[in-house]
Amino acid sequence: MKEITMKRSVIFKSETLSPVIQEARKNKCRIILVKDHGLYMMAEKGERDTGTGRQKTLCYAEGFNPDIQEFDQWYDELNAICGGDDFGEFIDINSSVFSAVTDNRSHLVVTFTDTQFELKARKK
Repeated sequence: MKEITMKRSVIFKSETLSPVIQEARKNKCRIILVKDHGLYMMAEKGERDTGTGRQKTLCYAEGFNPDIQEFDQWYDELNAICGGDDFGEFIDINSSVFSAVTDNRSHLVVTFTDTQFELKARKK
């Protein structure tokens, strides 16, 4: 019997992802896809807020920003998309999808399966 793999996707808007990409390029570092309190991308090396210690430049996936959405609005859905465990996945800044985001103003679509994720640029 063939195993069926569910695929679920999220979108990172070019307007909010481009500053993250620019920061990673400036600092010559990778981008991290993070799932903890929300789902977001950030530069591996970035400017931090001196008051909170949090990285200043973040890009949350649409619908998964805990500063905007109530916990009950995103938590279960996010776990259904990419599992219940927190994670950080490092992505090479030279990936062509990041150029598509900054050069063509494409959004970034991240598709998750049970075992992996895939990045694709999508025109607005």
